[in-house]
Parts: sequence; structure tokens; C-alpha cells
Amino acid sequence: MSERKIEIDFKLLRDHCITIRRDYNTYTTLFNEENRDILDKAASFFTDVAEIMHRDWILQACKIIVDPASITHKKEELENITLDLVNKQLKNEGLYNEEIASLSAKIKLYGDKIKPARDKRLAHYDRDHQINGITLGATTETELHDFLLNIQEYCDEVGIAIGVGPLDFSCSACQGDILDLLMFIKKSVIQGHYTQPTKSPTHSLATKKPAFTLFIPA
Repeated sequence: MSERKIEIDFKLLRDHCITIRRDYNTYTTLFNEENRDILDKAASFFTDVAEIMHRDWILQACKIIVDPASITHKKEELENITLDLVNKQLKNEGLYNEEIASLSAKIKLYGDKIKPARDKRLAHYDRDHQINGITLGATTETELHDFLLNIQEYCDEVGIAIGVGPLDFSCSACQGDILDLLMFIKKSVIQGHYTQPTKSPTHSLATKKPAFTLFIPA
């Protein structure tokens, strides 16, 4: 028996939510005070990694929250895998309920907060906002945690409504993940296998070593 369109679209949406949660787990596992010694060993590198993950977080979260369910291109309707697309199909099948509506609204509130950063700093290089330096897309730690909880609950509620069932994706640990990398690095340091490489004067960071800044994805 072939899957219904709503099941296919929902599973694609849920897979993307799983990716968002996995990225958060990877980020917070790596960038915390327990790893300060490792992070300080290559402060410039890890700052770059943090900034890359931060930018990607905003792009990936906005992709399913603030984009329309479809766009028209050359008279052809092209669909986007978004909350709106799934909710539209739920409504058509009489499965859209108050709980799903409430969770959708909460998720979109988070999307509204980070959207300006996506629009003005990432998707486009807006001149005015590059010059004025105003912070865009800032959220609190509570808002971030609520967003993660809400996408989990939304996926569970929709999964139950369409007969796919719930799926807990709060944990993303697997072989070869960031935990394995950290264990390898720490073991190498303890056993004395790691030594600080000697840098030539032409590319030494001694006079301008960037301080590592811990931040949470906005």
C-alpha cells in the first residue's frame, strides 16, 4: 500500500526537525565549559566552527517555519516542505486540532524572531544592517529550549493524527559522533600523544589569539 502524500511530506518535515535537534545536540556537547581546555587549544578554529553552525542553525530552522507552503514559478506551483504545507493537508483531512494549532503558533513565534537574521544577514547581505551593527535574530535560552520542545511535540501530535506514530528524537548519540571525537582527543592528551604544533612566525597567532566565545544558537 502506497503512502499518502501527507505521510510522505510529514516524514520529510520530521527528518528535518531531527537534523535541527541533532545540530543542537552536537553544538552544546562541543561548546561547553567542560571542554574549555580543548577549545582554547585551537580557539580560532573552534570559533569558526561555532559561527558556521550558528549561521546554519538559523537557515535550517527558518526553512520549515517561515517559508510559504508553495510558490509559483513560470505558472507552476512548487511546494516547500514546511509547517504550513503539512498543516494545510491536515486541515483538508479534518485532522488539524487545537493542540497542533497551538504548537504551530509557538514554533512560528520563534521563527519570527530569527527570520530578520536570515533575511538581512544570511540570505542577503543587507547594506544598512551591515553598517549599523544591530543584532538580529537574538533569542533567550528559554525560547531556544521551548522551540526544541515544541518541534518534538508537534511532530508527535501530527504523527499520531495521521497514523504514523510519535518518535522521540531528543537524543542523537551514535557511533562516530562528537562524543567519540572528544573522547579521542582527551585520551590522546592524557596519554601524551598530542603536542601543540610549532607555528612559523609568518602564521603565528601569538600576537592576535582570538578568545573563544561561548554562545547558544539564536
